[in-house]
Amino acid sequence: MKKAFWCLVLLASFTCTFAQKSEDILSDSAKMQIFKRLRNFTVGFYVDAYYNMTLNSSHDTSNIVPFSSNCPIQNQIRMNIAAVELYYSAEKVRGKLALQYGDAPNLMASASSQWIKTIRQANFGFRIVNNLWIDFGYIFNPVGYESSWAVLNQVSFVTIGGYFEPGSVLGTRLSYKFSEKFSGGFMMGNPFSIAYAQNTHMAGILFMTWNPMPVLSVTYNNFFGNQALKDAKIKNNILYNNVVVTWIPVKKVELVGQVDFGAQTNSQRAPDTTKIATMFSGFVQARYLFNSHFALTGRYEYFNDPDGFLSGINNLTGRGVRTNGYCLSFEYKPVKAGYVRLAYRYLGAYPGSREFFSHTSDVMQAIIFTTGVRF
Repeated sequence: MKKAFWCLVLLASFTCTFAQKSEDILSDSAKMQIFKRLRNFTVGFYVDAYYNMTLNSSHDTSNIVPFSSNCPIQNQIRMNIAAVELYYSAEKVRGKLALQYGDAPNLMASASSQWIKTIRQANFGFRIVNNLWIDFGYIFNPVGYESSWAVLNQVSFVTIGGYFEPGSVLGTRLSYKFSEKFSGGFMMGNPFSIAYAQNTHMAGILFMTWNPMPVLSVTYNNFFGNQALKDAKIKNNILYNNVVVTWIPVKKVELVGQVDFGAQTNSQRAPDTTKIATMFSGFVQARYLFNSHFALTGRYEYFNDPDGFLSGINNLTGRGVRTNGYCLSFEYKPVKAGYVRLAYRYLGAYPGSREFFSHTSDVMQAIIFTTGVRF
């Protein structure tokens, strides 16, 4: 009996051990599949804080700086952006999801599109053939060099022209890399931004980039379609053109130039409300890198919307917004993922328009401190 008992014990132990090993083998296989898929995911975080100290603003009854894509609240320590990013990139499938909170998304979404303010991008795509992709969802508009995320700019705050550029599109994008030097594509969808209110009309976007050499890039983008509100009887057909040139002539110097030109039918500006309205904007920017930690950037900007089809008509001048100005920004990067910037900004508006400080001044000056980290 004792021998039989111990045989049963040994058999049970062997069976349990074998079963445990089998479970471990299956678990390892499952883990390998999970880890294999996780390698295609990238997770990121971004936080940016700022202090926008406006000068000579004692008559201002509002704490919001007009025409601001970021750093919009004056004389307070504020959170510009707090965001989380999730990207998936495989051989034939890709996806992007970025959620954001803070002052910048709160003010950049139009009153009719507040639901979109926390979504920076949310899209997925498939590779049709080699170098040809199709994406669906909420997608970045390629128009413009600047971003509402300060970390992606050399100067934390965006120009007035950047504020009025078309926003992201809810729709589809077809993109193709023709060669190592040339790529482009087409987008179609509904834009969501302050300047282009949500409507039932679709917009089209053509984009292309040419890199004749590693230190030189030329980009052309356009935006077109009927951007009248959904209940309007008159069409507002718009064509917005954008050209960006980046150049690194020497190792420590980076140059950027951008020009925007737009036109729209039926401007509705008296006395001839059927004429074509036009606008023009642009900036030139130079950056000098002392080393991997310190950099100095200067920028001049110009914006002119005489017929007010983007900015509206000023009651004092009977025309749209016109501004020009400059800034000087000093950057310190204690680590690769973080930055600290201190900048001076000057903006002058059309004489008598009183665009700034609660419509009391034609001039705005500010000292803007920003700091952020993205990893």
